[in-house]
Amino acid sequence: MDSDTKYYELHTLIGLTFKFKLDENPTNKDFEPHIWHRHQINPEEVVSAYLNKVDVKWNIKYKRYECYSKMDDVYIYYMYLSKDEKNIMVITAFRN
Repeated sequence: MDSDTKYYELHTLIGLTFKFKLDENPTNKDFEPHIWHRHQINPEEVVSAYLNKVDVKWNIKYKRYECYSKMDDVYIYYMYLSKDEKNIMVITAFRN
């Protein structure tokens, strides 16, 4: 396992690839998605919320997109890793 794979988890759906940062769980030393470790939301919920997103805004200060999915009641902060916007780094996500 290379170092990038150890610290990130990828989820691909309908031509979109979502990259999630992994944090080490201090209890069991396993790596788990940051969004789960900090906010108790799983990658599948974030992908669903991204597909249902509304109210997308560019945060110039932090150079990231911020959006909300009313259907999922989830906020997502993310950035694109490619110009075609098919590779998405999820910075964080949380419920309202």
